[in-house]
Amino acid sequence: MPTSAEAAETAPRLAPAAPISPSIRASTLAGMLVAIATMLSTIVFSEPAIADGLMVIVIGVLPVLHVLKFGKAAFVNYSAWIALFALGFAGTMLSTNFQTAFVHQLVTLFLATGAFVIAGYVAKDPEPRAKLVLICYVAACLIATAAAFAGYFRLLPSTYDLFTNYDRARGTFKDPNVYGAAVAPAIVSVVWVMLRGRPTQALMAAAVALPLVIGLLISFSRGAWLSTIFSVFILIGIVLFRSRRSSDFNRFGKVTIIGIVGLMSALAVATQIDQVRDLLGQRANLDQSYDEGPNGRFGGQQKARALIVEHPFGIGTHTFRDTYHHEEPHNVYLTQFLNAGWLGGLIYIMTVVATLYLGFRTALQRTRLQGPAVIAFASFAGLAFEGFVIDSDHWRHFFLMAGLIWGLADATPAASDPRRRSDDLEA
Repeated sequence: MPTSAEAAETAPRLAPAAPISPSIRASTLAGMLVAIATMLSTIVFSEPAIADGLMVIVIGVLPVLHVLKFGKAAFVNYSAWIALFALGFAGTMLSTNFQTAFVHQLVTLFLATGAFVIAGYVAKDPEPRAKLVLICYVAACLIATAAAFAGYFRLLPSTYDLFTNYDRARGTFKDPNVYGAAVAPAIVSVVWVMLRGRPTQALMAAAVALPLVIGLLISFSRGAWLSTIFSVFILIGIVLFRSRRSSDFNRFGKVTIIGIVGLMSALAVATQIDQVRDLLGQRANLDQSYDEGPNGRFGGQQKARALIVEHPFGIGTHTFRDTYHHEEPHNVYLTQFLNAGWLGGLIYIMTVVATLYLGFRTALQRTRLQGPAVIAFASFAGLAFEGFVIDSDHWRHFFLMAGLIWGLADATPAASDPRRRSDDLEA
């Protein structure tokens, strides 16, 4: 009879359990943090916003998890934002209120850093991560739109004042104009799926697009209306330019007809409500009383241009609204010149132009990333265009789209696959 020692030697040995890869846990945790931060990015009643707390965690944790890869596009553009912050901080010495001006510049640096981290996160594994960010952002806009509906149409008691402003839907934002602009990238995303996805995906995207378009409509933001149309036209132009099959043009024709019919139906239903019809007629008029005169929007922009010529180093953040006019210039490019001087204004223009160039170049390349690249570029172009009529320097969605473009531009060479046609890409 064998001894216990002999039995132990002859007994079959169990293979040691395979260790769980720490990279899987790290990527999963990083994905959860990015998804939650993106889902909450449209809840911006004030600064700092709820999503800012999560973005602080994303900025601090993702580098520790080793899930980032930074390339030239991200480094160059983030360096430009650091230089802009330094010039803006120097300009705060001229501000009438140093504390608020300094906080404003810190928020700018924080948002640019968040875009930089998102770029590194996407560049490391671009295809699934870019899709994750875009899907979560569309879901976030649906949440904001649900709040807009609940308040504007009084679906829930006591929510009208919370989710509207001046009889305009603002959802979970502090301003209807920001809500309208935030919905635009989500609309661009679903339009891409309608044009490039499978029939079932296209139908689902159309169902998602309907409430988003109605939400954009009841925001009564003329700038958001125009920028959304501009972005959608850019997306459609790229799709048609890159299409080679007759089925693509047939799909485009069908989507166009469905879109026009859906939009006209939504307008017909909305205008049955007196409040919507009256405000829609008022907002559709380009001659608004608050735009005209020396104290209007255009008068303020004229004052801002004169001050920029006279002050090459700027006048400091918020000095314009505190001293020279009752509000900011409603032009983010003029605002940057006022905050950071001639050099700072030029740097801001350069980084916007560079991001547009990177986005356009990436969107035209036949890679697996063309879909997210087209969405990010078209969305960012619309937001940059809207910056001529509003101060967009602290829009979270502006920086999110910029980060996506930087990350996709850095990842595109590695994602090239000459065996796949861009016409065959799924949404």
